[in-house]
Amino acid sequence: MASRLLEVEDLTTEFRRDGGSVKAVSGINFHINKGEVLGLVGESGCGKSVTSLSIMRLLKDTPGQIAGGAVRFEGTDLTRIQEKEMRKFRGNELAMIFQEPMTSLNPVLRIGRQLEEPIMLHLGYSRKRAREHAIHMLKQVGIPRAEDVVDEYPHQLSGGMRQRVMIAMAMSCGPKLLIADEPTTALDVTIQAQILDLMKRLKEEQDMGMLLITHDLGVVAEMCDRVVVMYAGRVVEEASVKELFENPQHPYTRGLIQSVPKLRQKVRRLASIQGNVPDLSAMPPGCKFAPRCAHVMQQCLEREPELLPVPGQTERTSRCWLTQMDKAEGGEDDGRYTAG
Repeated sequence: MASRLLEVEDLTTEFRRDGGSVKAVSGINFHINKGEVLGLVGESGCGKSVTSLSIMRLLKDTPGQIAGGAVRFEGTDLTRIQEKEMRKFRGNELAMIFQEPMTSLNPVLRIGRQLEEPIMLHLGYSRKRAREHAIHMLKQVGIPRAEDVVDEYPHQLSGGMRQRVMIAMAMSCGPKLLIADEPTTALDVTIQAQILDLMKRLKEEQDMGMLLITHDLGVVAEMCDRVVVMYAGRVVEEASVKELFENPQHPYTRGLIQSVPKLRQKVRRLASIQGNVPDLSAMPPGCKFAPRCAHVMQQCLEREPELLPVPGQTERTSRCWLTQMDKAEGGEDDGRYTAG
């Protein structure tokens, strides 16, 4: 059995609002093994970024709070330790690349200052040695003239360069787990390919685990070992990359895959999933995907299905009444949930 690096168990995160609270993440479960890349996918508003912020305990001073569950990192439940102890994990054992580097980097501090601070804090280096290490990390992520860049401000760098700085910052203390939240958003395809190759190389060199949050299934296919699909704050499917693309079990997963344009395939209209992610304060009863599902049954409207294992497939789960009924009856696959 692979060594478990991170285990998320029944994690629930709520956001306070006038008159009560809403659940942005509702009882999700997944794990990441050492050296493994787990993809977390879904539309905007499905709870992916809130999940990552909950793992890192970065919801302080926001209306959000962890309302239940556990986040175990090498056996330590991060939801139950004091903030002072959490700071020893954050940036050292666990690191995060945020979605937008321009807003993540401090605009009034030079790049070197921002890189040196966590290095001195976690590794105990002097400022001179921290600066040398910062320059080394900038070179590691492919930034030219690193000796000059450390003395520049974020606005003097391009989007791709700022994203490389964020990766250098995240990797500077040699974390065991890297959380990358949409690391290639708003980058052109050439820079995106370079960033992904860089992350893959650094992961292999340091044998670290990675949680890759994205809505780009092409990135998932290239980078990930397993995939967790989220919808409306819930996990609706989990599978290996190969199993997910060859035979998606949940209609939402199938819709995501069909929405990706195919080269050499001539169609009049691109496929899409009709409707929108439900409002957290007005969730539909039953299956949360039912209002958008082409295969909805009466049972779907009345009761929410559980996330259950798919028989005969390793570490695979799905949250769908139709899939569960088909499996329970032992009937032949009718092809409705296959990608082929």
